[in-house]
Amino acid sequence: MKRIDVIPMPNKITYLGGETKINPEKLAATVSDSLEQEEYVLTADKNGVQILGGSEKAVFYAKQTLLQLGEVCPCVKIEDKPAFAHRGFMLDTVRHIFSVEDTKKLIDAAASVKMNVMHWHLTDDQGFRIYSSRRPDAALKGSVRKSSDFGRLKESGEYGGYFTADEMKEIVDYCAERYITVIPEFDIPGHSSALLHAFPQLSCKGEEVEVKTSQGIYEDILCAGNDETLDVVFDILSDILEIFPSEYIHIGGDEAPKARWKECPHCQERMKKEGLKDEETLQGWFTNQVVEFLKTKGRKAVVWNESLKSGVVDGSVTVQMWMDKKKLSVDFANDGGRMINSDFFHYYCDYPYGMTPLIKTYNYNPVDKKIKDKSSVIGVEAPIWTEYINSFEHLCHMFFPRVTAVAETGWTYETNKNAADFQRRFMAYSDILKKIGIIPAPPEEWNPSLFDRLTKTVSFFTGVMKRNN
Repeated sequence: MKRIDVIPMPNKITYLGGETKINPEKLAATVSDSLEQEEYVLTADKNGVQILGGSEKAVFYAKQTLLQLGEVCPCVKIEDKPAFAHRGFMLDTVRHIFSVEDTKKLIDAAASVKMNVMHWHLTDDQGFRIYSSRRPDAALKGSVRKSSDFGRLKESGEYGGYFTADEMKEIVDYCAERYITVIPEFDIPGHSSALLHAFPQLSCKGEEVEVKTSQGIYEDILCAGNDETLDVVFDILSDILEIFPSEYIHIGGDEAPKARWKECPHCQERMKKEGLKDEETLQGWFTNQVVEFLKTKGRKAVVWNESLKSGVVDGSVTVQMWMDKKKLSVDFANDGGRMINSDFFHYYCDYPYGMTPLIKTYNYNPVDKKIKDKSSVIGVEAPIWTEYINSFEHLCHMFFPRVTAVAETGWTYETNKNAADFQRRFMAYSDILKKIGIIPAPPEEWNPSLFDRLTKTVSFFTGVMKRNN
C-alpha cells in the first residue's frame, strides 16, 4: 500500500484500494454547515475528487492536501480538521527587512501546510518599520540605524527601510486570499529605542535615544508617566487598525527593564496617582490603557508572557509564551485565559540546528502538563528573529523544515504524529517549496549528533557573549 506524502498528516485516512489519477477538471467541492469551519472530507477515487468543507477556508485546505497528493495517488477518503485554532509563524523584519515579494513566498509556504496566522514583528530597538500617517517621524526617523553589529554578523553603513501602508495592505490582502490572518506587532513599552529616537520627549530622561545597532535589552523605554506617550501610541495604533483588519493586535510587553521608571518623577507620580504598588504594576496599568483603547475599536490584544508579571493585566488579552520559568502563562490559562505557545527552546527557528534540532521541535508537546483545560492553549507559533539572518536564503534555511514541524503539531497534535515519517514526507514536500522559491536546510543538518550539538551551542553563545562584553 502506498503511503501518502502530505504535511500536515491528515487525522484520518481510509485507503479505498487502488490508485487514481487526479484530474482537476473532475473536482467537486461543496460547503456544508454540518462540518466545523476548518474541517473537510476529501475523497479521491476512480470517479474523481469530491471535497466537502465546513467553509470556503476548509475547501482551500482540502485543495492543499490534494496538491501534495500528486498527479497519481492511492484512492483515499480523508477526514480532517485542525487541533489548534492558531497555527502561526512570526517574521521579524526589524533586525533585517525582507521584501514584499520574498514575504509572499513565506506566506505561500505557510498556506500550503495549513497555517493560518502570520505574526509580523514590525517595531523594536533596531528599527521602526511601520509608516504611520499620523506620526510619520516614527518611520522616517526611527527606521534607520547607523550600522549593524549582531555578533558575528557585522555590517557597516546605515541600514533602514519601512513598509508603506500600501505595502502592508498588499501583504494583508495576499494573506487573506490564502486564509491567513496577519497580526502586526507594535512592541511597547520596552524595545522602543527606535520610537524614542523619533520622539525623545517620550523617554523618561527626555534625552536623545539612538536606534540600536545590536540586539539586547535596553533601559530606555516609553515613559508611562507622560500623557503624550499614550497619545503617540494611540495615534500609531489607529493607523495600524486601518491597515490590519485582524481581531488581535500584538502589543509586545516583553523585556521592559524598570530602571528608568524607578528614577522618573513622572512615572512615580503616575504610580502614586493610580495607587500602584510597584513598577511592574505600572506596566500592567500601561498595558491595560492600550487594551482598553483596542476594545473601543472592537479589537483585542496579544502580549508576551512578561506582561503577566504585574498580576493586573486585563484577562481579555491572549498571552504568547516564549520563556516563562515561573509558569505565569500556565496560571493565566488555568484562570480562564488564552495562551499561544512559541517556546524558546523548541520553536525559535533562528537558533542553530545544533541547539534546536528538527526532532526536538517536532516532538515538543505545546500543552503543559499542569494546564487543566487543553482548549486554553489556542495554538502554536514558530518565531524567526533576524539578528543573525540578513538574506532570504538564510532565512529559509533556518525556517524550513522546522516551521513545517510546528505546522504539523498545530494541525494534528497527538494524532498520527511520527517524527521519522514526517522527515520522509518532508523530502517529498520540499519539491513544493522549491517551486515557490524556498530552499530548505539539507537533511544532514536537521538532527546533528550530540557532540555537534554541544559544540555548536557553545560556539553560538560564545559569539553572543563576545558581543555583549
